[in-house]
Order: sequence, then C-alpha cells, then structure tokens
Amino acid sequence: AEARALEVEAEFGTVPGSAYALWIHARAAEGLGKPEEALDLVRRFRTYLTEKDERLPEMALLEGDALLTLGRTAEAVAAWLPAQDEPVSEESFSRVEGQVQDLTESELVELVDSGEGIVAPVLAEYAFRQYTSGVEGSARRTAARALDYGATGRAELLALAVLSGDVSEFFIKTRLGAILPTSGSPSLRQFADGIEEGIRVALEMFGQAGGIRAETELVIQDSGGDIIGARIAFSGMETSDVLGVIGPLQEGALAEVAAQVQGPLAVISPTSPVVPEGSTGVYSLSSADPGAARALARYAISSDLYTAVVIYPESTDGAYEARAFSEAFQSYGGLLLDEISYPTGAFFFEEQLRRAEALLPDVLVLPLPARDVEVLAPQVTFYGLDSLEIRILGTNGWREEAMLSRVDTRYTNGVVTASPQPAEGQSDGYLRFVESYESYYQRTLPDQVPALGYDAAGLLLEGIRRGASTQAELLETLETMPAFSGATGRLFVDDGRVVRDHFMGCLQDGQVLNLPDGARADPILSPPLRDPETDSIPEGALDRVIGFRCPVTLVPSVPASR
Repeated sequence: AEARALEVEAEFGTVPGSAYALWIHARAAEGLGKPEEALDLVRRFRTYLTEKDERLPEMALLEGDALLTLGRTAEAVAAWLPAQDEPVSEESFSRVEGQVQDLTESELVELVDSGEGIVAPVLAEYAFRQYTSGVEGSARRTAARALDYGATGRAELLALAVLSGDVSEFFIKTRLGAILPTSGSPSLRQFADGIEEGIRVALEMFGQAGGIRAETELVIQDSGGDIIGARIAFSGMETSDVLGVIGPLQEGALAEVAAQVQGPLAVISPTSPVVPEGSTGVYSLSSADPGAARALARYAISSDLYTAVVIYPESTDGAYEARAFSEAFQSYGGLLLDEISYPTGAFFFEEQLRRAEALLPDVLVLPLPARDVEVLAPQVTFYGLDSLEIRILGTNGWREEAMLSRVDTRYTNGVVTASPQPAEGQSDGYLRFVESYESYYQRTLPDQVPALGYDAAGLLLEGIRRGASTQAELLETLETMPAFSGATGRLFVDDGRVVRDHFMGCLQDGQVLNLPDGARADPILSPPLRDPETDSIPEGALDRVIGFRCPVTLVPSVPASR
C-alpha cells in the first residue's frame, strides 16, 4: 500500500482524486510503525476535505493514535475530541477515557476552556484534580457537569466520589519493592536492617501522599541471603505490582534477579560491587563509578596537562576506572602514552614506575584503592617521578582518612583527587539525610550503611515524583532525569550505570583542599645541587623540583563540570 501510494503521488499528483493516496499512505505508515510520517500525511490529506466529510472521524482517530505513540498524550486527546457540541464517536470516547488520567491539571484546564473537553471523562478527571488541589467548591460543580453530560463507568464513580467528599479510592497507588536478607546470618541481617532504615527515611522524605498520588508503599521480600532465596523473592515481587526494586545486596543474588527480569523494570542494588553484563535497568550504587576518572580527565585538559600515563590494578574496578579515564581524556583531546597494569595485591612497583618515568607524561593517573595508595605512593617519591614535574592524579581511594593518617604527607602532598563529597565537610544532601535519619529514629546515625538504602530508594522516588506511574516510565525517567542530591553524592544514571558528580580536591598535610578548574599543584623548588668536583653550582643550572604543594585558594567547593 505504501509503495502504490508513493507511485500515485509521484506520477499522478495533479490528477483529480489523487489526494486520496495521502490517506492510503497515512494508514500504511501507521501500520508500518511510522507515527511521525502518518501524522504528517493525515494532516496534509485533511486540507483537501470539507468540514462535513464523513472520513474526518476516522482521520481524527489515526491522528490521535499517532500523537499518542509519539508520547504527546494531551494533543492526542484533543485530536480525538471533535469541535464543541459535535457528537463524539464511540471509538474516540473510549480512547479519551483510557488516557485522561495521564493528563496534567494544566492540560485538563486547557481542554475544558477550549470547549472541546466538555465530555464526561475529561470533566470528571478535572473535578478530581480540582478537589485534590483544595478547590472543593469548583470541583463539585465540575463533577455535577460531568454527571449532566452522561458520565458512566470510572467517570461516573469519580464524579460521585468528588460530590461525596471521599476520593481516596482514586489516588494513584505506588509501591516499591525491596529484596533483603531479613533471615540471613546475624551479620547479614544487621546489614539489611541498616539498608531498610535508609529506605524508610527516604519514604518519609519523598514518598508521602501528594496531589493525586497516595503514600508510597514498601513491599519487602526476604532473600535469605542466597541466590535461590533471591530468585524466590523476585518471583514474589513480580506479583506485587511494584514500580521498581531495591536490592538484592549481594553480587550473585543481583545477577540471579537480573536474569529473571522480563521487560522494563528498574532494579537498584545498594551494595553489589558488580552489575551483571548485558543487563538493562539493573544498577548498583557500589559498582565502579566512572565519575571520578572522567572528572580527572576534564581537570587535566582544563589545566593544560595533555599527556598521561595510567597505572592501575588488575581488578574489575581498577580496569574499569582506567578505561573510563583513558576514553574521556582522549575524547577531550589528550594523548594517552600508556596504560600499565599490576597484579592485585602487589607490593613492588619499580617496573611500572620506570615505564612511566621513561615516557615523561604531564600526569600520572593512579586509580587505586586506599590499601594500594599506602604502598605505591612512597615508591613514586622513591623512584623520583615527582622530581620530574610529573603531577599525580588519583581517585577516591586517595582521600580515605585512615590511610592519610598512616602515610607520610610528603608522599601525598599535591596529589589531585576527585570524590563525590566536597573537600570541606559534607554535601547538603548528606547533611539533609543525617538530620532526617536522626529525627526519624531519634538516635545518632550509627554508620554509613543506611545512606546506601536511602539513595537507592531516593532515586526511584525522585523518578516517581517526576510523573512516572509505570515500570517503563520509571526506567525511562531514571535514564533522563537530572542528578538526585543523595547522601552518597549527586547521583544520576548515565549509559546504564549510576554515576556521581565529583568534586576536585588537592591533598595537603593530610587534608583535602578545594581545587578550582584549571588550577595546578605548585612544584616545590630547591636550589640545584653543587658539582662534587668544584663544590659549586654549575652556571645556568635550574632549580630542582622536589615535590608539589597545593595552590592556596578560597574558592567554594563545587562539582566538576560534566
């Protein structure tokens, strides 16, 4: 049909009656899943018709269906509805009934004010929104109009509920699920309790009833702390009509649940160190975060440091962060000279450091866990890389307080780092969480475990607050919404992974100082060495670099720009 319609349009476009090919083409485009093309064609065809043409109602259906497929629900409803006082076909009425709940209050107002929305389903829904907004008198008058216009089914029940003053039955009910090892080992149960505490704080803050939405319910399924239990728990979750799932906590359990997911469903583990390969909609707050590496790459380029060598551990997280830095650094125009790995658990790094030294990069990037920083940092100085004016960049492991207290500051001074938390104090999101936790439970926050439950639930609840009312909508919203200010940082979803905004800092005397964009650690200079034969400084000899110190700055801490 599409081919024949195109043939008619091309060869017989001036022949009377050939415009009908547009209508054939429009229906063919709809059947082929081309809503934009169908919409354009049906609108072009309409210009050839009179106001009384009997094909107009059928065209309105196709136009509205195309708009709905494109996600333009309000325009779809307007297309299905005829001009004021014109009869509404049964097909159009049914479509309006099915979509009117998804309209915003302002869209309902526009429909009613235009006169096209004076039909029972629109009036009843508008009355409901007025009532929940506190405009009860107007709501009752609108509900009475809906009944006068012959409201039936849901519209009739909704109008009667507004008139009676009890609309609780029509609030949108949302549920979140949590898969936790509530019957696992004592230590695992204690950990699960902390996660649940954080979830409940998030529900208290972001899951309360508002507008036409009821208070968010939490459905907990016990995983028992093993893979089989996680599978059974997820089966129970599937029947609970939840919009999203928090958990499981363990890597194996998360992989099992990911394999069971059918269709679009957001699953956020607070603690799994790994996200299963190839899974869609499955995230973890504790898997490798490329945010630090990307922030370091942006910092290096903004500071005119254009060549780099990366030394990283042969672990999943180490390899991932090294790759994240390399890809970002090169995409910004930097030159990556080498990527050098070392076996996990290594203690001696002469081979790796000598390779880096020979290349003389502007920066040596060390995405290391804190335990490796403690061993490798002194060796950077021992092998003299800091004396070659090679600056050191490190990820969050370099900021661990316990490690900094054990390592001599001369090995960490001047190291530029990236972390989800600002240099001074804690982020606003973390402080808000602590205040809410201690108010809710009337006790001091014992550790950081509840923060992970809070952030996992907070991300899902933020997506719901932004209008998601189905599993698919919530998953789509998570992928597109701005950062959520959580307890563990400002979180957002990027390329199927939870990422945090990162703050740039510089280590000095065991403390983390703010580092504005473009600022560099300053080299510490010492006079040149004397010639041992003459006991004098050679003419023209330059001062020696013996390390780095952080620049003095009073700039407030802000996340590195993405």
